[in-house]
Amino acid sequence: MNFISQAGLVLLALGGISGMVLSLALEKPKGWLAIKQVSRLRQGHVDALIIGTILLALGYGMAQIHPVTGWLLIVSGFYTAIATGALAWWPDWPTRTRLIWWLDFASLSAFALGLTAAAITSFLH
Repeated sequence: MNFISQAGLVLLALGGISGMVLSLALEKPKGWLAIKQVSRLRQGHVDALIIGTILLALGYGMAQIHPVTGWLLIVSGFYTAIATGALAWWPDWPTRTRLIWWLDFASLSAFALGLTAAAITSFLH
């Protein structure tokens, strides 16, 4: 199993754990565990599952993915899933400073560009 598949499994595990927290949060009174927006936790949970599945599929399906592209997808994918889930506790986090806004934008853009590079690579090899 290569490093991209392993990262995908870790992200799927984080998605499972966040799903347990989400399930508990839906049963508890509003504000449980200091969660301000349950919908953000739900989105982080879904992002972790989807991005984890994408990484797992890329790891198994593409033997020729460039390591830089792989690491770009892993780092930006983890950041995207975790940052989205963290918005459940800190909904104003991306708007606090321009630096954080740029970090979010760069992460989402890097993931999209990494997927594009992987798609192009799949046709070349």
